[in-house]
Amino acid sequence: MKKLLLYMGLVLILFGCTNVENEEEQTQPVLSLEEQIEEVMNQHDYPPQTIVNYEIKNDFIYVFTDTNSSLNVAVLEYSTDSIEWIMDYKSIEKMSILDPEYENMPVLTVVETKDANITQVKVMGEPAKGLQYSKEVTEDYAIYTKYWIHFTEMKEEYADFEDLPVTHVELIE
Repeated sequence: MKKLLLYMGLVLILFGCTNVENEEEQTQPVLSLEEQIEEVMNQHDYPPQTIVNYEIKNDFIYVFTDTNSSLNVAVLEYSTDSIEWIMDYKSIEKMSILDPEYENMPVLTVVETKDANITQVKVMGEPAKGLQYSKEVTEDYAIYTKYWIHFTEMKEEYADFEDLPVTHVELIE
């Protein structure tokens, strides 16, 4: 009988410990994708208010920010477990962004223009996605920034940074 009580006591203790651990795990807040992105960006000196847009492509998140009235892009690697910082580019006007070390990373071409007459941009003959954001400078004055983005599948020749999509950009009025 003593052995039976001892076994039952051990089982109750084990179940009790397991439940406490599960309760602790459940009380930790689950962050939304946007909150996770903001957290990673903030760790790399991009406060949440600088984020103007983000795009998800394959396993990567491209976060567009505005600091000191210039367009920047950060590239994050995304998995179900975490979001990891890869790199950033500052003061973008026209460039293709890639890293040949990541096999499934698409090539992002970004074109920013101050020319209000530009209505469309094509990259390698394909239309780019047009985006715009405004930044309030004073109560009655805001700066509007137009930019276009285009994703291209990684090709072997891009690994040597030759003949990148940015060399095939057409601005259309």
